[in-house]
Amino acid sequence: MQTKARRYLKRIALTAAALGFLAAASAANAQNWYYVNGQPVSPIVAQALAARGLPFGHYWLRNNGNWGIAGNANVVGNIYGRRPSLSERGLLYSPGELAR
Repeated sequence: MQTKARRYLKRIALTAAALGFLAAASAANAQNWYYVNGQPVSPIVAQALAARGLPFGHYWLRNNGNWGIAGNANVVGNIYGRRPSLSERGLLYSPGELAR
């Protein structure tokens, strides 16, 4: 009976090790698929982007922390947690625009 338990625990340990290896390999490979401001990102940044559920692709990042998808000027978020203002999101009307 004890040998069955050992085999079972050994299988679990091998499965966990294989899943850990696959997770580490996919995070290392993800750096080839994430680009920020035209440059491939480091493995640490790629892992953070993948953890947030962002799809592979090209993104832009401004000095103030605002970021978005390359080719689109709309601000998606802010890496510092600040929500973009209405004007940054393109939702603010210019003076006299509503009266036209």
